[in-house]
Amino acid sequence: MNLVWRATAALATALIACTAIPVHAAGQLDVPPPVGYRPALNTAEGGLWAIMDKVEDQIKVSPALVTDEALNTYVHKVVCELAGEQCSSLRLYIVDDPDSNAMTAPNGMVIVWTGLLLRTQNEAELAFVLGHEITHYLKRHSVLNFEHATNAAGTVAFLSTATLGLAALPAALIAIGGIASYSRDQEREADEGGFKLVVGKGYDPRQGATFMANTAEEEDANPKRRKPSAYLSSHPATKERLATLTKRAGEIEAQTRNNLVATDEYRAAISPHRAAWLEEDFNRGDYLQSVAMVKQLVKAEPGSAELQYFLGEAYRRRNAKGDLESATAAYQAAIAAMDAPNAAYRGLGLAALKSGQKDVARGAFQKYLSLEPDAKDRAIVEYYLTTVGGTP
Repeated sequence: MNLVWRATAALATALIACTAIPVHAAGQLDVPPPVGYRPALNTAEGGLWAIMDKVEDQIKVSPALVTDEALNTYVHKVVCELAGEQCSSLRLYIVDDPDSNAMTAPNGMVIVWTGLLLRTQNEAELAFVLGHEITHYLKRHSVLNFEHATNAAGTVAFLSTATLGLAALPAALIAIGGIASYSRDQEREADEGGFKLVVGKGYDPRQGATFMANTAEEEDANPKRRKPSAYLSSHPATKERLATLTKRAGEIEAQTRNNLVATDEYRAAISPHRAAWLEEDFNRGDYLQSVAMVKQLVKAEPGSAELQYFLGEAYRRRNAKGDLESATAAYQAAIAAMDAPNAAYRGLGLAALKSGQKDVARGAFQKYLSLEPDAKDRAIVEYYLTTVGGTP
């Protein structure tokens, strides 16, 4: 996968370096692009579109692309609901990446990271994020920035500066992320425009603030978290955005009669993928943030055996003071719920083993092996079982 992204980034860089760019882009940049619009290639905007088209070609064939038809249809429906007549100009790509992010490129390419879909808890929250990104597209912010950067400092220098510190993201997304590094005023404009767009479609105005509150809580969980990239750091501080969205929701709530949230529809769309996305998040190794994130999901869906299991996993893997007790409680909650993952018994056994509860560990391991006779980790679980005086 990384080779594909690196090749794409190299291609994008070469295109930027070699594109002849006049002083002004074609068309007016203070109005949304016409439906079906495509700039001339001998303009700055045309050069930028050529770069995005090449990146899009690589994303189409990348193994990171999520191809589940039902999920893509659902998210595309939300995009089109917000974009209106511009829907035909936008193309959705869901990328398998644990970071929480989304963006809309100037050529109409909409990219949604699976880490975002994991964290948004209903359709309205997702709509607020997408509304923000679609507003960037309608305001043509990236085209304005591209012209300014190429005229002021040269394209290669612009891309190099914009993509520093983004090694954790696929390189192709780094390249386009650098181009879409908006000013804080543009981000505020996108927040305001996105809010109006989403509320105008009947979504609950409070859900944007809820998403930002959860984002702030997750960020605060790890004071030493990696610094945001040049692309992401252009956003106003999370707490500033939370305060703004909370204020705007309060101003408009009394005027709003249709507070669409669509929680059940959203969960149905992401449920086939949520367990895999949670594992991918854990694989980053930032268990401080993972615990905070999963706690938010459990708070919204306390009866979910799947989420209780993953909360237990997050606590057990973090292994801070008191985490084994918290992990044990979460595993037991998962087991007590309907449709408990069989792995909850293994997790309970591991937590009990670490905390010296041999009887609990023995029973949990035996139950796991009875439910998963062909488990890939059967040999290691059998070994753990022997250490607590049990037999398979």
